[in-house]
Amino acid sequence: MTPSLGTPLSTIVLAPLIAAALSCAFSASAQPASPKQVLAQVSADLNGDGVADRAVLLHDPDGDDVDLAIYLSASGKTPSQPSLYKTAFGWTGAMAGTEPEISVNKSGSLVVVFQNDAVGRDRWRQQFTIAFRGGALVVAGYDYQARDTLRPSGGGSCDLNFLADRGTRNGKSLKLAGGPTRLSDWTDTSAPAACSFE
Repeated sequence: MTPSLGTPLSTIVLAPLIAAALSCAFSASAQPASPKQVLAQVSADLNGDGVADRAVLLHDPDGDDVDLAIYLSASGKTPSQPSLYKTAFGWTGAMAGTEPEISVNKSGSLVVVFQNDAVGRDRWRQQFTIAFRGGALVVAGYDYQARDTLRPSGGGSCDLNFLADRGTRNGKSLKLAGGPTRLSDWTDTSAPAACSFE
């Protein structure tokens, strides 16, 4: 900008700064969001209608949260969009021993595992068993194991069966109440106190 004698000093100083700010804002908004990457997936008949369903673990390469997408068949077809999408359902690291896993057990339930057996002193393994009951996906089972590499007496394990309202904590039997939780309603605070080993 070439100033004239009548141009205020504030305009001369601020104009380049405003232009630079607008340029940065436009550049930032023009950048596309990082696409989610597929970490693992499995195909099986989860809802028992004879048509294969699909479950996928995804994550943003710039973070460590893992999303779970489940595609349940309807009217004989598997949909192109997820029937249920759980954002930040679990965690993944970048090293061997921190990768999530997904599979289907002999009962036809989905099994999802998150784990850390490589980073820091606190090592853990978290397993969800997800079943189709009453027309919905529910967390039918939850297992958790924790250990402290510097304190062998620390940590513990739990193995809970919400469908049967029973489980174990450190090998000792315990009774549960309330039944399974819908997967759509599960949060980080849904795990019972029996699986806390602080």
